[in-house]
Amino acid sequence: MPDYSTYTMTAKETRFYYAAAAAGFALMGQIFYQSIVCSALLIAFSVPCKRLYENHLADKRRTALGISFRDLLHSLSASFSTGRQMPEALREGLDAMRLIYPGDAPIVRELEHMTSRLFKGRDDETVTLKDFADRSRNDDIRNFVDAYFICRTTGGDMEAMVVKAAGVIIDKIEIQKELKTLTAQKRMESNILLLLPAVMLLFLQLLSPDYIAPLYVGIEGRAVMTAALALTALSYIWSLHLTKFDM
Repeated sequence: MPDYSTYTMTAKETRFYYAAAAAGFALMGQIFYQSIVCSALLIAFSVPCKRLYENHLADKRRTALGISFRDLLHSLSASFSTGRQMPEALREGLDAMRLIYPGDAPIVRELEHMTSRLFKGRDDETVTLKDFADRSRNDDIRNFVDAYFICRTTGGDMEAMVVKAAGVIIDKIEIQKELKTLTAQKRMESNILLLLPAVMLLFLQLLSPDYIAPLYVGIEGRAVMTAALALTALSYIWSLHLTKFDM
């Protein structure tokens, strides 16, 4: 099972990424440099940028796992209220999650893995749950597993603990949604600013090519274009950093 701090793309995803990235960098090369050689050099940036894209996919998968874990807690709470132990509660949770999420959803795959270890491999639930918590890289899941072990050791109210954990996670997710809504306009503005230089250059190339011709010849013109392209990329990366919220 995967470590949710990283993401390894499938062969299909890798082909799609390189095709899209190569096309995008080639287009930027033509707009900013009007040179096939420069376009080819920019395409080479597809390789290091692959890591950034994989980090984005890892964040997306980790967020999906955290949100779906909230739904799992509701199922676990119902199971504990009827006297089920954790292995049976996880199996019932798997049936419930299959009704909500597709078969390849992270939470479904994790529950399939855990129930297989518990019922077929006869693994200890302590090892199984701790492995899941460590790989999830999610504080809510880690805290829940720690609280479960404390309740099991001390004989605490398991149902109340699960209900409380679900409430805390729901509140956290709602806050995250509100923050993302508040920053949605800024994210849209950053996307527009990213495209604006390229759109302006393309507009000038079509309507007044002689006006910007000096930017495409000589060392000075290439330097100005390179600086403009680099500053545009850096500003976009910085805007992503400012508007990023971890689950």
